[in-house]
Amino acid sequence: MVPRREDELARRFDYLMLSMELSLPQSKNITRNIGIVMQTADQFSRLYTIPQVRATQYSIERALSEDFWENATILDMERIREALRDLLKFIEKKKTHIYYTDFEDNIIEEKEGAAIYISHDLKNYKKKVEYYLKEHQDHLAVYKLRRNKRLTPEEFAELERILWEELGTKEEYRKEYDDTPVGRLVRKIVGVDREVVNAAFSDFLSEEKLNLNQMRFVRLMIDYIAVNGNIEDNQVLMKDPFRSAGSITALFGNDLSAAREIMKVAEEFRKNSEITA
Repeated sequence: MVPRREDELARRFDYLMLSMELSLPQSKNITRNIGIVMQTADQFSRLYTIPQVRATQYSIERALSEDFWENATILDMERIREALRDLLKFIEKKKTHIYYTDFEDNIIEEKEGAAIYISHDLKNYKKKVEYYLKEHQDHLAVYKLRRNKRLTPEEFAELERILWEELGTKEEYRKEYDDTPVGRLVRKIVGVDREVVNAAFSDFLSEEKLNLNQMRFVRLMIDYIAVNGNIEDNQVLMKDPFRSAGSITALFGNDLSAAREIMKVAEEFRKNSEITA
């Protein structure tokens, strides 16, 4: 059975992204591949009139940013892969030829230490922290933070030991992250399981409670928390992708109580990354 065009495109995009992810620990030059992903994201950025594409605007804009690629980790790339793979079907056929080339192992250039965008030197404290947390998401404390569960004092202490003794020093931590609480930092790096975020906001995803524009705003909040762990500053709600949906006061002007309830759920996520059980 011949695979459908969209399935084949998604499969090849998966291969492209996964080959990049596998190359990170080896510090291989993946500039060519990054360029392909950025070209693809650029095509998506011209298709925001399509609802499915518009819904992933945050990920598209990240993939278009050179700053993002300079610090991208395996999990960051995996999130881009998951967000963009099913959108390839919307790109004109003549523009998808890059995914029908021969994706052999040599798609990754074998030059060592020459990456333009990414150089994962694990002697760097910040990179060690990010790499460790994303490779140890089954660690009990990290797992609980991803599941939006509060940690015990002992679990917080263990995280601090890892970050302040095993991976570096408390001084290095403060130099990189200032006074960011350990739980919030972990959450920011590993995010929150999407099913957990969906469940927390499920009461608002009903036409009985909210209209379509309000539900779209809630879905954008779900996307943001799943990727970033928390909404640490409500000012972010005044920027894209939220700005495209409208301000909270404009969306909920006739029912600010609903807006307050939604923000209360978001605030609970932040509290659960800081407060002990």
